[in-house]
Amino acid sequence: MKKIIILVSIIFLATGCYDNIELNNLAIISGMGIDYYDNAYHLTYEILNDTKTDENTSMLSYTLGGEGKNISEAFVDTNYKVGKKPYFAHLRLIILSESVIDAHLEDICDYLIRDTNIRDEFFLLVAKDTSPKEILENNSKNNPVVSDLILNLLNNEDYNNNLAIKEPFQETLAKFISEDSDAVLSSLTLKNNTLSLDNFYIFKGFKKQNTLSQKNSSLYNLLSKDVYSLIFNKKFEEGNVAINIAHSNTDIKVTDSKITLNLKLDGKIIDNSANFNLKNQKSYQTLNQEFSKIIQNDVLEFIKILQKNDSDILAFQDIYYKKYRKKNKNLWQVADIEVIVDLKINTKGFIFEVQNEK
Repeated sequence: MKKIIILVSIIFLATGCYDNIELNNLAIISGMGIDYYDNAYHLTYEILNDTKTDENTSMLSYTLGGEGKNISEAFVDTNYKVGKKPYFAHLRLIILSESVIDAHLEDICDYLIRDTNIRDEFFLLVAKDTSPKEILENNSKNNPVVSDLILNLLNNEDYNNNLAIKEPFQETLAKFISEDSDAVLSSLTLKNNTLSLDNFYIFKGFKKQNTLSQKNSSLYNLLSKDVYSLIFNKKFEEGNVAINIAHSNTDIKVTDSKITLNLKLDGKIIDNSANFNLKNQKSYQTLNQEFSKIIQNDVLEFIKILQKNDSDILAFQDIYYKKYRKKNKNLWQVADIEVIVDLKINTKGFIFEVQNEK
């Protein structure tokens, strides 16, 4: 928690005396949850709590909530209950319930972008099969600030099946209102008091279209950024082979009748139960061919799902517009899709990194 103490100190030491407010008169909001039920909006704040003892100072958090018939009333009610001036400059994330994204997402986004007290650099997530309140109340001695835990999950996505979307709110909002691309949000689940990242939610405008599987959520990240840990498996007669994609780069080209995705991937073998001879170049050629087919088919099926749900989260239309400076809204639904996979598994320099080599 030292980084929080340092951050708070910098915030107030760097400001002048005008309109100065003492730190102990502020409620520093680290995370926020927004829910909707019983015809009312329900807010939950996670507030940093500077608890002093004779020995040390430990940063903990507590939650406080309020409600209202509209989102403005909910903020007024919650702020009144805080008892201090709410301070949102440290806000890291906002968690929305499924009821909010089903019917009230546009209203929430409109309020958040107009409220000058709330910076638009936080992350937006969805509470899946649980409530934002339950998530933010799930702190412990090991995880005293839930918002910190969630940020750690987002920052260490390589260990979380590549299920993280790390776009600040202003970027996500731009996709919600764009005619040429659509938004996608990470979700959080809470099972047996364990918090984890889960499937992505995809949108058309502000309307939720569907929830992707974990596999397709990971494929979205593979196609939209450089991933460092994504596993593919292939069963052979002799046993299983698994590779880990350690580097990825996707180039998307769009014409009036065709969309081409060129994937350049580096992989490492992490399981060789099939007893391939990994000192034989032909083994690598076989594995490159087999896994390239798997990845190619997976990507094609993934794009079909996006087309079926009318959610252009890969921004094909935006790529087309930037190239031709004209609209073609139906292009990505009717164009021929080609996926080219350039996969390189374990060059000779990686041979000694192979795990489970027989």
